[in-house]
Amino acid sequence: MMVARMLFAALLGALIGGAELVGRYQDKPAAAVFSPSGLLYIAVNASASTAALIAAEAMGWGFALPEGAPAVGGSVAQVMAAAVGAAAIFRSSFMIAQDKGVSIGPILLLSGLLKIVDAAMDRKRALSRLSTNDLAGLSFVNDHAALAELCSHAIRRYELSEAQRLGELAADLRARDDLTDADKLDCFGLELSRLVGEKALRKAAERLRDRPDLEEVPAPAAVVEEVVPAADAEEETDFASRLGGSRRLARRSEY
Repeated sequence: MMVARMLFAALLGALIGGAELVGRYQDKPAAAVFSPSGLLYIAVNASASTAALIAAEAMGWGFALPEGAPAVGGSVAQVMAAAVGAAAIFRSSFMIAQDKGVSIGPILLLSGLLKIVDAAMDRKRALSRLSTNDLAGLSFVNDHAALAELCSHAIRRYELSEAQRLGELAADLRARDDLTDADKLDCFGLELSRLVGEKALRKAAERLRDRPDLEEVPAPAAVVEEVVPAADAEEETDFASRLGGSRRLARRSEY
């Protein structure tokens, strides 16, 4: 009976650790979970839950059940309490070093493991992003603004801070004379892929490559293009003004 409870406690702890990794690395959850550092992180969470259950059993901690309740209910409650309690304890801190802003406590162990996972995932992402050229056929000068707007409108939630960072990157790249247009596009594309993912960036690039210049194609009757004057700062979004560029996306009137 005790062995079964230990296995269930370890399973719950592993699920808690795995769920945290999946939420942290939403673009590549499987790669994060099954990486060596990810498996180590899950194993630590599972071991902590098992140790908490053993400690509770050794100290005689249990749960009072109402009359008529099945005896197995106490074991289930004890296992769940051990798993959740271990997760809470390992994510707690006793104090914060004010000069460094570092939390001191059990959280240091999990934070250190997460840094190892972060480093491993960053290396995998870098290798994956540099292995393909998804932006072939595009140019930074003509397409970076449309590419950024298309990617940002495709996702459901987009933080203003991310838009500002993209705008600052675009402005910095436009001012650089030591980089070619292809270099600038690669740098901008790598930042976009970090925000929206490689597949979304690839699809956005395909749409732009297949789309003729807007000036050469008459707009259908059902589509009304909004021409935004460059001098009218109130009508132009801060995102678009920061990005700049010569190519804009057509917007439908119902938007």
